[in-house]
Amino acid sequence: MNIRIFSGTTEGHALCRFLASCGVPAEVYVATEYGAAVMEPMPGITVHEGRLDEEEIASLLDKNTLLIDATHPYAALVTDNLRAACRRTGAQYERLLRPALSHREGETVPDTASAVAWLSAHPGKVLLTTGSKELDAYTAVENFAERLYPRVLPSVGVIQKCASLGFPGSHIIAMQGPFSAEMNAALIRQTGAEILVTKDTGASGGFAEKLAAAHETGIRTLIIARPRKESGRSLAEMQDFLREKLGLAEEKPREGTPRFPLFVSLRGRKCAVIGAGKIAARRIGVLKRFGAEVLVTAPEARAEIEITHRRGYEKSDLSGAFLAVAATDDRAVNHRIAADCAFLGIPVSVADSAEESTFFFPAVCEGNGLTAGVVSRGAAHGKTAEAAKRIRRVLEEME
Repeated sequence: MNIRIFSGTTEGHALCRFLASCGVPAEVYVATEYGAAVMEPMPGITVHEGRLDEEEIASLLDKNTLLIDATHPYAALVTDNLRAACRRTGAQYERLLRPALSHREGETVPDTASAVAWLSAHPGKVLLTTGSKELDAYTAVENFAERLYPRVLPSVGVIQKCASLGFPGSHIIAMQGPFSAEMNAALIRQTGAEILVTKDTGASGGFAEKLAAAHETGIRTLIIARPRKESGRSLAEMQDFLREKLGLAEEKPREGTPRFPLFVSLRGRKCAVIGAGKIAARRIGVLKRFGAEVLVTAPEARAEIEITHRRGYEKSDLSGAFLAVAATDDRAVNHRIAADCAFLGIPVSVADSAEESTFFFPAVCEGNGLTAGVVSRGAAHGKTAEAAKRIRRVLEEME
């Protein structure tokens, strides 16, 4: 089976890494020079640059092709062309979709034209974070050259486009993300913006950090809705689908040397937990029971726990942390947390990756003044739970 991935997103990039690690070749198509530049060399992954129409896409496909659409949620025309080309050729179409982020912020409009109309009716300087693709539409806003500050990718072509449309150099913010809430807030203050315009780009697209910055600075937020409601697979779901489809073996953790059971005091120490689901809730309960100061970051609560930072993850959440727990439902975010912890030298337990965990969160057993912790080498969760039950019974029966 031939695999063709139409990418340009963080999720698409991560899927390419996954296939390369499994030894599965794939042809990958990105629209821009920037999209190609951020793809590091990977074995078996061939990257093609340039925009393709429906006819050109169809010429790449046949009945033995699996096409994975990992394009941006707002690239509706590209998705339409990919689906149409698959219908014509009999290729299998699968959507790798970045989930939308639940929120209650700002005002939402259906499309760019509506955003332009809204801005024309509401005065004030604007930090425009929707990219350069539809930038020409915003020149219809009265006094756009004075009011709008577009933030775009730092490529020569994009900057030239901004200048040709009439945006002065002092208003063009050419920067490459990701952007933290602090960076977004700093740009809002620097430009004097009273309105932030954004799209619902999801957690990995920095949407939460934009909302947090607008909330912190007290400015209005205008959100352009996704062009349609789509169904698709998350990154983790797509990886599972491909394992089954291609007959790939389940990823096994490295056996290696067992983890040393180090028992340390957590009293008064800062522990950062990112995520608010069931796993995070259990981790938080244990950490607090041992006296830790637990700071929780999550865009929304999904368990009865106190949220310290109600937004997406930022590297600053790890500042001063003695240890960290990455327990979000987004593989890409958990990977970022693990990488940031490695850079900062902070021990981290990653809920969905034994290999990225520098410590394993144990099943804690207590009784009669004794404490025991049980871990496996990364995969035997059932054996760990059963062993913990038996140890707890022994501790409870001791005099």
